[in-house]
Amino acid sequence: MKKTMRISVLLCVLVCFSAMGLGAFSFELNPQTPLHLPYLADPFNTDLALGYMYLSSEEDRPAYLYKVTSGSSGVEYTGLEINKYYTDGTNMIMMRTGSSVPLARISVGPLAVEANIRGGFRAFFFAYRGTDLLGFDGTYYLGMNAKLGNLLTFSFGKKHHSGHIGDEIIATIDKKDPVDGSLLHDRQIDYVRQDPLTFALSFNALNHLRVYGELRLGDTAQIFKPKFTSDEAVADGYRARELEVGAELSLPIPYVGDFTVAFDMTLHEMGKFVPRGSGTVINGEYEKYTFTYEKDAPWETEFQIVLAQSLTTREEGLKARVMVTYHRGRFPLFAFHMSKGSFISVGGSMGF
Repeated sequence: MKKTMRISVLLCVLVCFSAMGLGAFSFELNPQTPLHLPYLADPFNTDLALGYMYLSSEEDRPAYLYKVTSGSSGVEYTGLEINKYYTDGTNMIMMRTGSSVPLARISVGPLAVEANIRGGFRAFFFAYRGTDLLGFDGTYYLGMNAKLGNLLTFSFGKKHHSGHIGDEIIATIDKKDPVDGSLLHDRQIDYVRQDPLTFALSFNALNHLRVYGELRLGDTAQIFKPKFTSDEAVADGYRARELEVGAELSLPIPYVGDFTVAFDMTLHEMGKFVPRGSGTVINGEYEKYTFTYEKDAPWETEFQIVLAQSLTTREEGLKARVMVTYHRGRFPLFAFHMSKGSFISVGGSMGF
């Protein structure tokens, strides 16, 4: 891992020096817009957003909060039912808050390089029964962005993801279905965490078309908490990789702003740990799970489609948008990744 980081930094330095003869040098503190823009259809976009969600059916509502233990067969999940307390509807509220901040930028001819930090939170609430908080996730990124001309941008750094349970969910279960020990104890409810090294490329194929790809990987097979791993997985080179790819097509609307169609798909290598369910099935989820590593199993896939209308014609800085989102795959909270389904969300955002 350290060797990979050193090589990446060295390559960036060499590119900078090789480009010094191509044009004038400039330095800028805190530029207005990052070189490598966030992905509009990314479920974990670091923008400011609010959406009203319509789950496709009751089967798409998370049913269990899982206690995580390490048994004879590795990681084991034991579900604590939450579905029975939230059968009044299928609507939810999604909130995101965050930003991407370029700290300082060096430009040499067609090449620009900047230090970048970004971070944010996303949270999901039930839109009924007092709008109880289901859970929230946090993320931050420390790294660098680079841009070559108007065609190619690159991002490299370290990203952190973590998922946490809503306090009202914990209080409801602890009061109505007490379990041994405290639900707040790490051995009872295990949050989900990742700290992947991140490489990303974005290519502006045409004036209004952008395609991108991002690879996230850790330094061992145990970057995912709970630790889905085994001797066989380690020997096979499993590293809980994630590959995110997508495209954005933006068409300018005179006097209004860009209309954008965005598609984002994420593939999770964790799909090679195939769940074996037992016990009561609610909304497609089993009460208990064990996981078996299968080398030839496919990566788990989720995707999201966004239709967005910008409310400004400016090209730099933050933009207000009205958005419609369709999501299919795992529920977009790390601690509820065993819940699969789809939803439509209507709302707005403020972001790059």
